[in-house]
Amino acid sequence: MTRDLADRKRHGSTAVVGRGAMKRSILFFAMGTCTLVGLSVSAYLTFLSFNPPSSCPVGDFGYFSCNEVIWSEYSHFYGASVALLGLIWFIIAAGLVAVAWRNDRFVRIVFTWSMLGATGVVAFVYTEIFLLGSICPLCTVAHISGLAILALSAFALRRPLAT
Repeated sequence: MTRDLADRKRHGSTAVVGRGAMKRSILFFAMGTCTLVGLSVSAYLTFLSFNPPSSCPVGDFGYFSCNEVIWSEYSHFYGASVALLGLIWFIIAAGLVAVAWRNDRFVRIVFTWSMLGATGVVAFVYTEIFLLGSICPLCTVAHISGLAILALSAFALRRPLAT
């Protein structure tokens, strides 16, 4: 058995790798980076959500205001801080990405988890734009990170990965 085939079997992939294949290390590095960015921003937003208003350095810039969003009536979902829910989502996503990095068969679970996260993003962005009339720039960074994980996992499902 060749080394390439052995590597693909170890990672759960038996697809034939062609010219257009993306290096799996680059793909998973990008997913890991997005996860770390989302974790960091969500942890900071969670910290802010438990501190007095006006503690966000992004402050109030008209349409863009973290404080307006973090301290709104929509900042909690069934009593739980939305920022804390985002942090929990990214913690689970980090674990799933780490497992998928070792075995490609788990990429589908990362994709499914990301679809669930994307549903939350759509609902939250709708709330920001149409109900609050204000967008939190830090929340937007977390949203983009989560959607990037979705896009990267979808890419991994559609294309064979080179080792």
